[in-house]
Amino acid sequence: MIKISRYFVKVSAILFLMVCFGLSFCYGAEEGRLYVIGMGPSGADLTAPRGLAAFEKADIFLCPPYIQKNFAQYIDPGKVAFDPWEGIHGKEACQLRKTDYGKWLQKVEKRKKKVFNFVMDAIHKKKTVVMLDSGDPCVYGPSLYWLLKDFNHRYLEVIPGISAFNAASAALKRAMIGEGINFVMLTAPHSMFGRSFEKGDGLLKDLSKYNVTMVFYMAISSMDKLVEKFGKYYPTDLPMAIVYYAGYSDKQMVLKTSLGTVLDDLKKCDEKWLGLLIIGNAVK
Repeated sequence: MIKISRYFVKVSAILFLMVCFGLSFCYGAEEGRLYVIGMGPSGADLTAPRGLAAFEKADIFLCPPYIQKNFAQYIDPGKVAFDPWEGIHGKEACQLRKTDYGKWLQKVEKRKKKVFNFVMDAIHKKKTVVMLDSGDPCVYGPSLYWLLKDFNHRYLEVIPGISAFNAASAALKRAMIGEGINFVMLTAPHSMFGRSFEKGDGLLKDLSKYNVTMVFYMAISSMDKLVEKFGKYYPTDLPMAIVYYAGYSDKQMVLKTSLGTVLDDLKKCDEKWLGLLIIGNAVK
């Protein structure tokens, strides 16, 4: 009789736990959620299938107009709430960022609160919100760093995308590491030197001792200052490449140059923003 009772207790306990797990799973599935999806550098052909599949779950989209246009066949315009980066990205915002960084940060904070309140309200209503970011949101993507910093991970899922670096490497048809290259570094001029290039050159001086592939996002507009910095520690024949419109099949263009000629070579192209700078022996 005792053995039967113990067996019965064990079975009952297992069934109870299974029911609790099933209920928790069901209720968890009913929770609202925020997906941040990297849309790649250009269009749907360089977007991860997992990202496009997540569109089917979307009750609400948050995206800028250019992404909505590029993915019109996948996005129901009636589900687009607003552009989360309005006022903090674009030509006017970039100018404000240069002239009054503090005021720009205030606008970012205001936008961050709007996005947070909107998304959490939707999540509490058990809605699925999909925020679309260009490239890979984890590599110089604005959503995770500016708008969703410290966002509750319980409600957040990130689906990576192909970054401009991936597309640019493919355009160059070269391995970015190997043949004695020590490592690949992804950065931007403001990350390495400060927004007004006020930081010292210590890091660059140390890097000059190694065989490194350096990848600079958002670099073309400050190329003259970069050349000045690199000229202190590198020879004029240091290989450089700029991949314009990386991943765009109809616009992509590769400019191979060097530290000594890059400023003159830049004048051959009218584009002053959408270009990724890669420096090092990998681009020879």
